[in-house]
Amino acid sequence: MNRRHFHRYFVLTAVAAATVSLAGCVVEPQHTRVEYREVKVPTPVVQAPPAPLVEVVPPAPYPDSYWIPGHWKWEGNRYVWNNGHWEQSRQNMIFQHAYWANEGGQWVFHQGRWVPLNNSYGGAPIVINVAPPPPRVEIITPAPSPDHVWIGGFWRWNNGRHEWVNGHWEARRDGFFWAPGHWVRNGNAWTFSGGFWQHY
Repeated sequence: MNRRHFHRYFVLTAVAAATVSLAGCVVEPQHTRVEYREVKVPTPVVQAPPAPLVEVVPPAPYPDSYWIPGHWKWEGNRYVWNNGHWEQSRQNMIFQHAYWANEGGQWVFHQGRWVPLNNSYGGAPIVINVAPPPPRVEIITPAPSPDHVWIGGFWRWNNGRHEWVNGHWEARRDGFFWAPGHWVRNGNAWTFSGGFWQHY
């Protein structure tokens, strides 16, 4: 047997041996991990929540930062304050703030969540190519009552420049939540979203 045939014979023998040895292997399919989240039914509380705490909003990490205000939660048979924080704004989304509502003489907590923005409330969108400054640091003063909502400050586009509008308290409106005014980056453009009361 010449050298060329021997090399071919050796390679074919090695392939055949590998095929036979792998024939008995069973490859287990990859498992998909399924997580089930328990949906908590709101626990009614008889005691009314305190007025929201005074919060010092820290500097925003980026121009399209979105402030999620703090709120009271019921924990261990008492109200515990959950601090506010900055999040990245989301295209065509608005954060529906957590709130307490008096339902039939008992207080029920409604968790905050991101929901689609209903642009029909705000009119034509404002789109510009000039990035806004990061939102200003605001000291949120004490709420006049538990039924008041903080309307955070924002940069408004006015006569070709950004102009700051200070935050303030407003009375809560039944069936509505405040959609904060904020900027969302989309490539090189900036779109202003929110700045109105939106229906739940």
